[in-house]
Amino acid sequence: MYSHPRQDIVAGNYPYLSPGDSYMYKKLKRERNVALSFHLPAMIILLIITFIPLLLNIKQSLFDFKLASPGSVDDFIGFKNYVTIFHDVRFYKSLGITFIFVLAVTVFEFLLGAVIAGLLDQVTAGRKILSALWIVPMTIAPLVVGLMFSFILNPQFGLYGFFLDVTGSSLSRAPLSSSVSAMIALIITDIWQWTPYMVLMLFAGLKTLPSEPYEAADIDGVSGFQKLRYITFPMMKPVITVSLILRGVEAFKVFDKPYLLTGGGPGSATEVIDLYTYRKAFVDFHFSYASALCLILFVLLLCFGILYWFFFMRRQYEI
Repeated sequence: MYSHPRQDIVAGNYPYLSPGDSYMYKKLKRERNVALSFHLPAMIILLIITFIPLLLNIKQSLFDFKLASPGSVDDFIGFKNYVTIFHDVRFYKSLGITFIFVLAVTVFEFLLGAVIAGLLDQVTAGRKILSALWIVPMTIAPLVVGLMFSFILNPQFGLYGFFLDVTGSSLSRAPLSSSVSAMIALIITDIWQWTPYMVLMLFAGLKTLPSEPYEAADIDGVSGFQKLRYITFPMMKPVITVSLILRGVEAFKVFDKPYLLTGGGPGSATEVIDLYTYRKAFVDFHFSYASALCLILFVLLLCFGILYWFFFMRRQYEI
């Protein structure tokens, strides 16, 4: 099977060097060892701060530790927490809400980002200023964004209510009181903050495309839609794939905005999986159950990472 040169170098193999190239071989090996020595401290620190908490979390998920029950920290129950989770209706509901949220924000952010990136690519005057202004929402902390939109949507003094009064609209002054409108408000809030991420990714991808295929298409009289379909989209597919997967994984971990805007309500209509896990840990004080939930979420996100590697990175190495 063909291996990529970068993989060979990392592994210490240099199949493209002949036995007589001893000097070049030693130089490449020395450079590899220097690079590994620089990376080693960071790798050790990452392993310590990642795997030790993970192992402790796995251990705690096998017990029945409840803060309200003294001595329960030593109450070993095996995989009972996992069995309970797989029969937990509320878990499946929060997981479904999370998937709906992820699908909605990822699709709309990609579509808006593609349109805006395409427009920015056509702009020549003031492009740097527009690009700098456009990324401002992305630089704001999610906690601040949640507070800002909670003020905007406040039925008593919010900007949303003022807009309804000015326009004479019959829409509800309390959009967070309805399950559907509350979810729409969460989606709009996330779109407002993270569409600039899609714009940056897609705009950067557009700037790296070669001009020769477009020049040849102009000579052949190809329409704009055909250029988009047969030239731009195929060459942008790697960037689109990375953008969608990374944004989807981040959206899956959303917590701040649902917590601040709706608190998971009304009822549990906007209770995403991270919010449900938080409530199990810090409201019900069932830490072992919350640990098991965290591990299940870890496995789900790990599956996203494996799919990302299999469908994109592996193909890149095989080119």
